[in-house]
Amino acid sequence: MKDSMADRTNRASTAEFEALLNVQFASYRKGFNPGEKARGTVLRVDDKHVALDVHAKREGLVDIAEFRDADGHVTVQAGDTMEATFVGQQDGAFLFTTRTGAAGMAVDRTLAAAFAAGSSIEGVVQSEINGGYEVQVGGQRAFCPYSQISLFKQEGAVYTGQKFPFRVMEYDPENRNIVVSRRAILEQEREAQREALQAEIVPGQIRTGTVSRLTEFGVFVDLGGIDGLVPLKEIAWERGVKPEDVVKPGDKVQVLVRETDWERGRVSLSLRAAQGDPWNDAVGRYPVGSALHGKITRIEPFGAFVEVVPGVEGLIPIGRLGGGRRIMSPREVVSEGQEIDVQIESIDDVRRRISLKPIDSRVQALKPGELETGVEVEGIVEGIKDFGVFVRLSEKQTGLLHISETDIPKGGSPAAKLERAFPPAGKIKVVVKSIEGDRISLTLSAKWAASRNDGEAETADYLARQPAAKKSFGSLADAFGDLKV
Repeated sequence: MKDSMADRTNRASTAEFEALLNVQFASYRKGFNPGEKARGTVLRVDDKHVALDVHAKREGLVDIAEFRDADGHVTVQAGDTMEATFVGQQDGAFLFTTRTGAAGMAVDRTLAAAFAAGSSIEGVVQSEINGGYEVQVGGQRAFCPYSQISLFKQEGAVYTGQKFPFRVMEYDPENRNIVVSRRAILEQEREAQREALQAEIVPGQIRTGTVSRLTEFGVFVDLGGIDGLVPLKEIAWERGVKPEDVVKPGDKVQVLVRETDWERGRVSLSLRAAQGDPWNDAVGRYPVGSALHGKITRIEPFGAFVEVVPGVEGLIPIGRLGGGRRIMSPREVVSEGQEIDVQIESIDDVRRRISLKPIDSRVQALKPGELETGVEVEGIVEGIKDFGVFVRLSEKQTGLLHISETDIPKGGSPAAKLERAFPPAGKIKVVVKSIEGDRISLTLSAKWAASRNDGEAETADYLARQPAAKKSFGSLADAFGDLKV
């Protein structure tokens, strides 16, 4: 059966009424501080109390005796308005008084009871004064030291105008000396939370917490009752990151629980692990052979490190940095912060190492074509050893110009002489002498031409030494009779 128009209208009216009530109740007071004044409207009068609407979620009650005249007649009625002072709670109702002296006495009794029982009482931070804060508690002036306003000192925290529960730590009514602490309340709450968290937190979890303080050795994160430490090395995957570069007190962060030691009350956390491992991103984006444009992050005697992705570095070995020239330090050719084009040469997943090599645009421009014996090509001097010169012919091919294929004189340091004759990273023209698999032997153009001329001279000399030809060709044995094999 379909709903009637009246049913739909009634449901809509009910929903609107509920929404209106929710908005109205949201603005109602949840409570009052002792000594606080409120304006109320009389709802009803009975034989014990006058009930007031004080714009709160509970009624305000005033003793009926405050409204009887000398003849015992009640002097108020429903609809009257008045100002009253809050003095406490009883059986779920807010108790008020209209008597001037009675309010002060009630406030004193409330503070004394809170001090004796160690219970909490609401207060409003009025202002910051020397050594702490002035707090209004039940119409009385109280003092809260800096050390007692919170669990930890937080730079930039604003407490003035805030309402908090406080514990009365000192109460001297004669000298009007009242000292309160919010920290005592927070510590009690944390202790209850700590017991619950100990049964809940285990290594490997990702938890959400609040940064409580920064130190020179790490970041403390409040997990809701327990403070865990993020050591410096666990703040970020990048090197040299300081705590203040990443977070500030009050920030909400996700952390991974690394270790727990409840006997010593310690929890070790990691910010970077909760963000995922950048190694997987690096090897996924840049397989072996791929090129990238990176920045040199640090230099060591054995090479230069380049950022592949934030948190992952690759190493250019020193032997790859000189462009064939022998160098004593990477700083001779590169500097920290320098941007450079590199190629992924190898990846070691087990040891999490990436080896790089610089990309030389001149090498990329080498186009030797099909290499064959006797072909002259242009290359770049890549390295020099005592036995010869390594010549880069293309991005994937390197040949060896043996020292015997040069005119380097004997004696002294062969490598030094070769380096003077063939400057590292310089261009050189060579001829392919032979190819055996991946081994390419080279020679100089002049040497190759000389070897060809020597071969032709030997052939001519041999023919000149043969006897004059006879009229008939004779037998094959006659023609090659003098040839020795």
